[in-house]
Amino acid sequence: MFYQADWVLTLDGPPIRNGWIRVEVDRIAALGSPAEFPEDAEVRRFPNCVLLPGLINAHCHLELSALRGRLPRGLPFPAWVKALREATAACTLEDYRSAARRGIAELIRGGTTTVVDVGNTGEALPTLAESPLRAFALVETLGSDPALAEEKFRSAVALAAPWRGGIAPHSAYACSPALLAAVIAHQTNFGLPVTLHVAESREEKELFASGTGPLQDFCRTAYPDAPTHRDTTPVQYLDSLDLLPEGALLVHGNHLDSTDIEILRRRRATVVHCPSSHAFFDHFHFPCSRLREREVPICLGTDSLASGDSLSMLDQLRSFHLVHPETRAEEVLAMATKTPAAALGLEGKLGMLRPGFKADFIAIRARIPPSGNPNEIPLQKNADVFLSVLDGKEADQTAARK
Repeated sequence: MFYQADWVLTLDGPPIRNGWIRVEVDRIAALGSPAEFPEDAEVRRFPNCVLLPGLINAHCHLELSALRGRLPRGLPFPAWVKALREATAACTLEDYRSAARRGIAELIRGGTTTVVDVGNTGEALPTLAESPLRAFALVETLGSDPALAEEKFRSAVALAAPWRGGIAPHSAYACSPALLAAVIAHQTNFGLPVTLHVAESREEKELFASGTGPLQDFCRTAYPDAPTHRDTTPVQYLDSLDLLPEGALLVHGNHLDSTDIEILRRRRATVVHCPSSHAFFDHFHFPCSRLREREVPICLGTDSLASGDSLSMLDQLRSFHLVHPETRAEEVLAMATKTPAAALGLEGKLGMLRPGFKADFIAIRARIPPSGNPNEIPLQKNADVFLSVLDGKEADQTAARK
């Protein structure tokens, strides 16, 4: 089958005007320009569209889709966590399953073909397994009491194992070193990504700098003997304990100093920025330029609908570009394609349109921008995902829009 559009954005070279992609089973067999197009080919044409690699959502909490619009914006982070716990206390397992189904449909509508999803209950795992999405489904674990590390670890593994999922520690402040070490060893042994929240909020920065503040008080309510930190940062703390494995995905990274960024460069870490969540909390300005100067990779995620208003990766691309207009459109697109593909060990399979790669791509319908740059088409306000192809199969956009 051939797919042809006004532009093909390969992310592997210049855009191809009136280009095409040939798919055989689940792979891209070839792509090219109109001059190379066979006359008798069976073709699906997408006028006023661009074809580009499927978008990779590097951080999501699908089960929290049940809380859409229920938590107020702008709360201090510890107050939001308290409100989140109160809201989830009323949720049933069926609420989480239904939320995951709705969330998956929204992901597909927004261009996602691969997602890194983190949940506490495990209810999203079977739903993801039944969906067309390629998923890294992880069960989150947390606990500051080192005496409970083994129990917490085994409980998370038990939830994830039936669905071949992985596990994820929440953060440096919510997990004991013993729990962090166990999770990192497990993920590394199975070739799965290590991802955790790092340097997200002002309160987290204060906790590690002085051992004080509302987040420290919150941690003490959960575990009275929670450690007191001084004169450090989450990144430096993890690095000092050798609990920052090479290639980790560190989510948020809003409060990073120059030493942190140098550690991330040395550890070959990737920072996952979540634009809608960042705006929801009115977080400190994301250090995009400083990370890029030190060649620390940045990719994008949606976070959850309890801390944002959209699971569309197109929305995240647009939001990022509005805040960071100095970033070229090609580089913004890379943050949701080839950069996360490399971070997830899928370089050579996903993130670009190239013969031999997986047939994961989307068609986006939108106006050509005034600049005439086709790479800016997905960033237009009116851009809409018209088609999603995952492993060579077309996703049902009608079902996704219900």
